[in-house]
Amino acid sequence: MEHVTSSAVWGSLIASALLGAFMWIQAVADRERRWRYAGFATAQWLLTTLDFLHFWFDPRTYELLRIFTCSLYGASVVLLLESRFIWVSVCYALPCLAGLALWIGGRPELATTATLPATLSIAGVAHVRHYLAYAGYSSAVLAALTFAMALSCSAYAAALSIGDARIIALGYAHWAALNVLAVLFGWVHLPREIRGKAPVLVQRPQAGLFFGAIVGLELAVLAGLMRFFTWPPTVYLVGNLGLLVTTVSLYLYHRHRLVIYADNVTALLEERTESLRVAQEKLARQYDLQAQKLKEQERELQAKSEVIERQRRLELAAQSAGQAAHDIQNLIAPILVHLSDLDGVDGRSRQGRDSVGRIRRQVQELLTLNGQLLTLSRRGRMDFHPVRLRELLSEVESRFPRDSLELSGHDDPWVKGSWAQLCRAVSNLVSNAIEVAPKEKGAVAVSCQLTEVVEDRRCHLGFLSPGTYATVSIRDSGPGIPPEFVERIFEPFFSGKKPGERHGSGLGLAIVAAVVGDHRGAVDLETGSQGSRFLLHLPAIAEPSAVLDETALRGDATLLVAEDHTPTLEQVSTYLEAAGYAVLQATDGAEALHILTAQSVDLLLLDLAMPRLGGLQTFHGALHLRPGIRAVVHTNYVTSEDVVRLKELGVSSILAKPAGRLEILRAVRQALDEPRPS
Repeated sequence: MEHVTSSAVWGSLIASALLGAFMWIQAVADRERRWRYAGFATAQWLLTTLDFLHFWFDPRTYELLRIFTCSLYGASVVLLLESRFIWVSVCYALPCLAGLALWIGGRPELATTATLPATLSIAGVAHVRHYLAYAGYSSAVLAALTFAMALSCSAYAAALSIGDARIIALGYAHWAALNVLAVLFGWVHLPREIRGKAPVLVQRPQAGLFFGAIVGLELAVLAGLMRFFTWPPTVYLVGNLGLLVTTVSLYLYHRHRLVIYADNVTALLEERTESLRVAQEKLARQYDLQAQKLKEQERELQAKSEVIERQRRLELAAQSAGQAAHDIQNLIAPILVHLSDLDGVDGRSRQGRDSVGRIRRQVQELLTLNGQLLTLSRRGRMDFHPVRLRELLSEVESRFPRDSLELSGHDDPWVKGSWAQLCRAVSNLVSNAIEVAPKEKGAVAVSCQLTEVVEDRRCHLGFLSPGTYATVSIRDSGPGIPPEFVERIFEPFFSGKKPGERHGSGLGLAIVAAVVGDHRGAVDLETGSQGSRFLLHLPAIAEPSAVLDETALRGDATLLVAEDHTPTLEQVSTYLEAAGYAVLQATDGAEALHILTAQSVDLLLLDLAMPRLGGLQTFHGALHLRPGIRAVVHTNYVTSEDVVRLKELGVSSILAKPAGRLEILRAVRQALDEPRPS
């Protein structure tokens, strides 16, 4: 009998340990119910571990620990079947209280006898509720077998009181058999039932008959042990055989469906169906996404087409204007020569001299306008140098009335470009902003900053690739630009002013677009009822280390400045003298050549459009007088053909008027540092 008892106990413990391991596997497989499976598995292993190590504890301590661990069984079943945490807590507390009452009341050996039937009854009720909700096979089997185990445990104390070792051994064997039946025919199928909400259904009449048979046969087994015990134990054996046959019969009745679910055929079909549904939804989302992307691409393509068409119109207009300007320049140049000849005629009346002066001034104005057209057509090709935008904006600020501009910005960006062209572009925008902004609304806001572009960006004029840009912002507080004018404001000769208002040349914004285009930048525009904001995006460069020290730009050479525009002549001379150079001045080409014959000159800085003798002719003469003389050209306009000719003759740099102080000093220093042509 001792061998039977030992085998039964170990069989029961092994079944519980395997059930715990099985539930740990389910915890890994079922992410949604991971913590429920883990809680049940932990409870099973705690029960098993305590029974394995019972010899480490004295009987009273062992019984006390079993009160707490046995109570976990019913609570873990309630947790597994997806009940609320509050009910799990109650289902754990009730068996604990029952066992503790006996343990404290002086009957510690019976504490587990009360706790285990109570917790098994709670588990049985949980299985019954789950069956009533889903009518599942596993719930029907476990409900019946769990109540059978509760009945078996409730008779434990009575069996001990009889004192027959055979009855105790057979009782343990029966308990082990119930555990094995519950694991093999109930617990192994329960996870699929939980996930599939009872895929194998048992009708209530069949479930009720099975429940009644199991409970009845359990009572027969207990009666065969407690009241009608014989040897051999016939009633006991018949009852156990009945339990086995009844459980196996229900399994065989539903075996074909259980096998399907055990082999995951239905799960596979459901997974395939779910996969198809997910794939269909994914395709639908991708289709919608592609359709949305296609619409966005169409809108982007339309917007880009509008920008390209806008630039194409500007380019065509600029080319036409530039060709006309080039022809006009060829016609005006001889007029200036003839006017210079008239200046040399003696005996003219005062009225004649005044007339020649007025004609010259008007021709100069025409040349200025013509220079704007050449700038617009991009026929002029100036040398690009590093430009510090903050310094350039300060220069622009000095050209306008005090308090009309408000400069801001913490960055100090540099770009490579033409100081004069950029000054002209910013000045045009500032001039327009001051003109439209009401004085009572404050100054025009001008700022510069560095802008990081991380993806391709479309602007009002042009496109920006990823990179770092120096952005100049000019904001006014005027009434904004009418929507019908936004598409045309950069076109040459376009003006949105009303009849009777003062009109300019209509080239201001067109020149802005041309200059920014020459600098590989883009123009953006924001406008509304609160005002307009123009943004000039120019490729930024690193701060040139070579120009940080202005002392490197100083010198003591002798320079000849040939310039017919007196304010420009004085301004340039001031820049050069402040840098330590000796400066000689000439107001026309003839005077410049006369100075060259009389004095030693290291470098010639001359304008191309001068009376009596043009800049190109003056430089030809200078080369005859001083072979290898260095030169820098500072002019309003220059054609591509002129650039080629000047470079061939040895001109070091070509600067557009009005060049800034540092730009002039750098060009002079560069020319002086170049080897003298042989």
